[in-house]
Amino acid sequence: MASDNVTLEDRFVSATGSKVGRGVTGVWRVVQLFDGGDGVRYARLVNAVDRSLTKTVAAAALLDRSLFRHAG
Repeated sequence: MASDNVTLEDRFVSATGSKVGRGVTGVWRVVQLFDGGDGVRYARLVNAVDRSLTKTVAAAALLDRSLFRHAG
């Protein structure tokens, strides 16, 4: 699956089921997609419960089922 299949507003959860902080669920929403200077496509994610929590990951990583799963 190509990283082009990740779109804005997609939601993902960690494949390991980890929690963020004090029990905040790890549902992450894609708020931005961009190409890095290294030629890799990245996704900026915001936690669905606590919007102060953000992370940036390679878009392809979101489609790796050993790392993330679609939250639906």
